[in-house]
Amino acid sequence: MCESKHKEQDKPMLGFDRESYFLSLLQKSGITKGVGDDCCILDCNASPYHSTFCHSPYSRYTPPPRVAHKAHIHAQDITSFLVGADSFCEGVHFLMKWFSPYDIAYKAFLVNYSDIIAMNATPLYATLSVALPKSWQKAEIKDFVRGIETFCRSHSIKLIGGDTITALSLQIHITLFAKKSKHTLYRDKIPLHSLLCYTSDRYPRDSITQISKVLKNLLNTHKYEGFKAKNTNINTESTSIKPRLKAKGRFLRPTIRTGFIRECAPFLRGGMDISDGILSDIVQLCTINRLGFKAYFPIFAPRFRHLLHSGETYEMLLAIAPKDRLKIQKRAAKHRIRIHTLGKLTRKKYILPRRKIWH
Repeated sequence: MCESKHKEQDKPMLGFDRESYFLSLLQKSGITKGVGDDCCILDCNASPYHSTFCHSPYSRYTPPPRVAHKAHIHAQDITSFLVGADSFCEGVHFLMKWFSPYDIAYKAFLVNYSDIIAMNATPLYATLSVALPKSWQKAEIKDFVRGIETFCRSHSIKLIGGDTITALSLQIHITLFAKKSKHTLYRDKIPLHSLLCYTSDRYPRDSITQISKVLKNLLNTHKYEGFKAKNTNINTESTSIKPRLKAKGRFLRPTIRTGFIRECAPFLRGGMDISDGILSDIVQLCTINRLGFKAYFPIFAPRFRHLLHSGETYEMLLAIAPKDRLKIQKRAAKHRIRIHTLGKLTRKKYILPRRKIWH
């Protein structure tokens, strides 16, 4: 009897409306504002029901009562928004067996949140478009919504719209609307002779290289499984690859340096989060600002390859003035962060190694 019950639960539910079930769970969570509308109104006027015509108290005409749009957001204190969009797709950015549905939802928002924090902005609203896998049932969808709810509640973000479809693989597209701060960190306004530094944990010091090794192990395991499927006579004990199908550590749940960026923003000249590797982001900053980079130590030596090519770390690559270096280090110690100086931006353009593209 027990075996038959388990078999019935594993079977896909015929006629199961995943989209409606997903939206109903989101609305019950209390993190939504007007989800279900095709559009959302972001109103920066002083009055939430600002009228385009003038109504005189002596006029006989009485304007009709206005019905509030359920996705009408009154942002009277915000003069300009900072908008960031990002995608998190199965088969491109991750494999389903690496994460649980909860971890996938949480990290999808965290990746976009990191871009907003890297510019020293405060995210307020989000739109979410999801392609739910056809293989998912109620348990997976509940776990997925729980990850969205946990992140949005902990960071005070409201969902204001989006779209939901059913597809063969999971695809997540998120747009965050953030409040611009007084000290916005730009990528294209970094002056000459700025120092380039990156953040990391104080202990262990090699946290970035560990993420690179975890990602490489996951990718090697995926290749090994494909090879094993083609060669059934392979001896698993004699192979050097030890399967590790689950993500862990900072690769699973990166730490965003929100408090540190908020406190150091007045002394920073620019910055970006490290998502594609330090080398890739250095090349990007040099290209945008039309400057070169001179390293202070042999960073391009083979022994530093894990440091240069480690993606998915979401640490900060910062540009600071040489005179503010001590101020930044003191504030980093307060937040239990270590600052590593890589080199400086120069007028002369040095030849940089070829960067590695993860996806």
